[in-house]
Amino acid sequence: MDGNSTSQPSQRLATIVAVLTFCAGFVGAQEGHAAGVWTNEPAGASVVLDCPFNSVSGCGILDVYSSAELTSDSNAPISPSGVVKSTLYAGNSAGGMQLNYVTPQVHNEMYVGLMWRTNPQFLGRPANNKTFFVRGPQNNGVFYMVGTPGGPFRLVFSHNSGALDNSHTCGADLGLGCEPNVGSGAVPTGVWTKLEAYFKKSTTATSRDGIVRWWINGVPAGNYTNMNYAQNGLNEWVWSETWDGTVNPLPTVDWNHYIDHLHISIPGGSSSTDQPPGPPAMPTMRSVTTP
Repeated sequence: MDGNSTSQPSQRLATIVAVLTFCAGFVGAQEGHAAGVWTNEPAGASVVLDCPFNSVSGCGILDVYSSAELTSDSNAPISPSGVVKSTLYAGNSAGGMQLNYVTPQVHNEMYVGLMWRTNPQFLGRPANNKTFFVRGPQNNGVFYMVGTPGGPFRLVFSHNSGALDNSHTCGADLGLGCEPNVGSGAVPTGVWTKLEAYFKKSTTATSRDGIVRWWINGVPAGNYTNMNYAQNGLNEWVWSETWDGTVNPLPTVDWNHYIDHLHISIPGGSSSTDQPPGPPAMPTMRSVTTP
């Protein structure tokens, strides 16, 4: 035996120690890389989803039309290289993906963070370009991009529910257009961008005490604290561009959305939708037919 050699048990021990040291360093690096990313997540929020998009179904997310594509991007900022990709192909008026994640319970509050980008050639519809929804029973709020084709775009929130009225605080019919009111809300094309949003349900459909806030790359964009929204609670995140035959003019190049990471948490530590009673909703008069 070579006098400089190590016995086999010692070699195995050294190998095990080296592997454990490497793995510990790798895990620490991953945690360190992700730590502090979601800068506007409320302290103490309980994480219900943290998806790096190495898989879709593995995260408990439903790919409704089996149209999401898992691909790689070494420049993905949080969890390279796995990303999920949505495509509207050149010449088509319909396409894209729909991803649904539903929490087991309905909640008073919800925080969402995602790292997202388009492809540089993305033009978008002249009207609006929907991105992600945060929903609850009978409510369907959505963030969408508004701007000229190709940008610049800004991120706008809509309560997207015909039974609600936020005209006291937001623009358009029934207050369906909540523009950025504390920052530009500008979102670039082709560049990885961090989107964050926080929601708190209103006590009733008319109580004007719900909260909707959003941030772009950590910078405040919108802050509404007098919203009628999600009076029955929050329990769902959805990605859907709703490219349902409504793209006009037709794209001459592919349009893509990419998501690097999705993070959802529940602030407040409560899943109950009960709150101290607020102002009652206006009663609805209905006709009654008797035999």
